[in-house]
Amino acid sequence: MSLNPKDWTLLVVASARGKDVSPVQLQKTLFLLGKNLTPGQRWSTKFYKFRAYDYGPFDRTIYDDAEELRNEGLILIHPETGSFRNYVALPAGIERANQLRDGLKPSVTEYLDEIVTWARGLSFNDLVRAIYREYPEMKANSVFRE
Repeated sequence: MSLNPKDWTLLVVASARGKDVSPVQLQKTLFLLGKNLTPGQRWSTKFYKFRAYDYGPFDRTIYDDAEELRNEGLILIHPETGSFRNYVALPAGIERANQLRDGLKPSVTEYLDEIVTWARGLSFNDLVRAIYREYPEMKANSVFRE
């Protein structure tokens, strides 16, 4: 089995179990998965390339992949227009994510679920602060003020 970064975007959104994932939650969760899982655990040698941006680690490709997932009928992005969008898995996306999960080790899916739950439980500010605390190098280009 081999996964690509877009598969991981789907896995994150589907792990919210029908609830919304905000842009900051999606970015930071994928950042942590990239940092804390080995390529072998992710079944992928390719992953997102995060850079320090306005609110910490960021990769524009995540949003492009989310758009592709929407076009494939796997996730919903709402509202359709505007700068702040949320992501939620559709039934076909949950089914596909479950197929992907079946190929992962239980420790990996447990970490995925834990990190998504953790990120969704924090406010925007608290999530950005938590990332900066653990990864201070990601503050380099920040506009975030505490």
